[in-house]
Amino acid sequence: MGPLTTILRVPLYISLWVFAAVLLILTSVRLNYTLHLPKGDPLNGGADFLDPIVAHLLVCSLLSLGSIPFVMHWVPPLITSAASANLFELAALSVIWLLWLVGCVVSTSIWPNLVFCYQFEPCRILSAMMAFAWLGWIVLVGLIVLAVVNAVQKARPARSPLMVEWAAQSTFARPGSAGSGVPRGWEVV
Repeated sequence: MGPLTTILRVPLYISLWVFAAVLLILTSVRLNYTLHLPKGDPLNGGADFLDPIVAHLLVCSLLSLGSIPFVMHWVPPLITSAASANLFELAALSVIWLLWLVGCVVSTSIWPNLVFCYQFEPCRILSAMMAFAWLGWIVLVGLIVLAVVNAVQKARPARSPLMVEWAAQSTFARPGSAGSGVPRGWEVV
């Protein structure tokens, strides 16, 4: 991994974990509120309920926090190849990115404008929850871009040409050699 991607990657992961931790706290507070509504609360007629999208955001934050041991290499690497590890990181980030995106979009579609209820604490918690969900998603976009840049750098050395004659190094390119596809004696001379 290049020094530039490392310099950018570490702060992005740290900010993702901070946003995920804050989102975990906010979603826990929201779930506690909706599952134990106080008597006389006008929300949902005073009946307890579960916000599925809040539970979804809780799972997203837990998955993001669960990536800490893998990124910090506290867990022995299961994949020894650097290119494969980078592709695994890219795939994992893509799945988490998609989950965060679904959570952000659905929560924003349910609560598009909460200005009318800022005087109530549950409303401010919802607003902060959506803000940290979007911030975490933006950080995930940055991490995916860095993972793609890193994958491209690993696939092609920096000073190599974009188009490489891959067949020039194999036996396939030499007529009459084993594996060339042309039987011996049939070569064009």
